[in-house]
Amino acid sequence: MALTTAYYAAPQMPDDAQRLFEAAYSSMGLGGDVSLPIRASRGYGSSLVLAREWGLTNLEERLVAAIEASYEPTWDHVSGEFTWGLGLDEEHPRGQYNAFLAAAEAAGPGRWERLSAAPIEPQPQVAGVDFPNVALSTAEWRNGALHLTLDVHDEDPSSRTTFRIVGAEPRVWELTGIDGTSLEHTAHSVIVRVPRVSGELTFTPGSY
Repeated sequence: MALTTAYYAAPQMPDDAQRLFEAAYSSMGLGGDVSLPIRASRGYGSSLVLAREWGLTNLEERLVAAIEASYEPTWDHVSGEFTWGLGLDEEHPRGQYNAFLAAAEAAGPGRWERLSAAPIEPQPQVAGVDFPNVALSTAEWRNGALHLTLDVHDEDPSSRTTFRIVGAEPRVWELTGIDGTSLEHTAHSVIVRVPRVSGELTFTPGSY
């Protein structure tokens, strides 16, 4: 329970949360070698979020190794879903436990605290991706540019896949990355047509 409390307190009172967290993970035996297999729990996923939040590299490495060894990370390549079975032998993956583990995959230094520090500025969003045939393993705004990483099943450079950037300003967008990608501007979005290959794309706003 202390680990979960530290998780929710971290964005609001990080110093107190970190003291509570350190006491909690030590009592769970995470201060040294982790006994395997670890039991199904929210605590390991939330601990990995906070280890990455605060740059606790040694703890992060121990948690990742324990989760990989115990929690049955599984790709369903038919549906495109990635889940953790957690050794529970259940028909459907346990939702709340998977949610904490998924949050840990998106975690990084200071990210959890920043979510509570200020409202998130609205940004144009990617929509209409042909998932699961095409997945975006990266979709992130950095320094004013949209960075995308496309992971394509059954690559076919002779055909194209299409998605939209909704809410993009009606301006010139500079594109770098996969050769043969084209853009079409509409009043409320940019339509992107890209060869069905895996790779990286970067969209940078240019002149009006």
